[in-house]
Amino acid sequence: MTETTRTGIAVIESKWNGEGIVMRKNASVKPMFDMLCDLHFGNMHEYVYEMVATAPALSDAIKRMAWDKDISTIYIACHGNEEGLHLHGWDEVVDRKKLSKMLLEGGSRSSLSGVYLGACEFGTRKLAEHLLANDKRLRWVAGYQHSADFIDGTALDVMFFNSWFTHLDGASDTRAREIVELVADDLKNKCKGLISTREENGYDADDEDAPGMGLSIFVRARGPKGGIVDLLRDED
Repeated sequence: MTETTRTGIAVIESKWNGEGIVMRKNASVKPMFDMLCDLHFGNMHEYVYEMVATAPALSDAIKRMAWDKDISTIYIACHGNEEGLHLHGWDEVVDRKKLSKMLLEGGSRSSLSGVYLGACEFGTRKLAEHLLANDKRLRWVAGYQHSADFIDGTALDVMFFNSWFTHLDGASDTRAREIVELVADDLKNKCKGLISTREENGYDADDEDAPGMGLSIFVRARGPKGGIVDLLRDED
């Protein structure tokens, strides 16, 4: 499908503006990836980008991305809450079961190893447990436990993928698990306040104005006990 995607990233985005939402109609995460690709690879074409409005469109995009041998990571950017993803042209929520089904429909040819959810509140341990239990090909799942301000969230996403591309450049044969562990170490050293939950920053969990977006990066735990760990918080 793609001529070249040295980043291995596919970005799937839904519009951010809408009734009752204070967002400009052209707000997008695309410039973030344009900038990072230009800085790291000298052009803005080393990733795949699509915009979707409905659940069937999201499912179709994920399926095509998962079947592309050049794609290892899907970044989904849209509104969300604890129940799931909210697309601008679709009334029903895309919950964890629906998202898992979409990812599984990539089939056995999939080279997909990671999913990053640029969406509020949906990046929970429960979601990661479900996705990683149902799809053995996935190596990691990242997302936000709390609401993520568009600017703050984009800044943190820039830090994540800038670190990812840096380690990818330095060791192109490094496995996804090893890269995401290196990225987690970078973020813990540079972005602690943004990564932390509200409670970790000393505020009440229900204080929506408190700083802290609660980014997590979940992987399967090593060893016989199984389960999952959050690379930004837990000991593996």
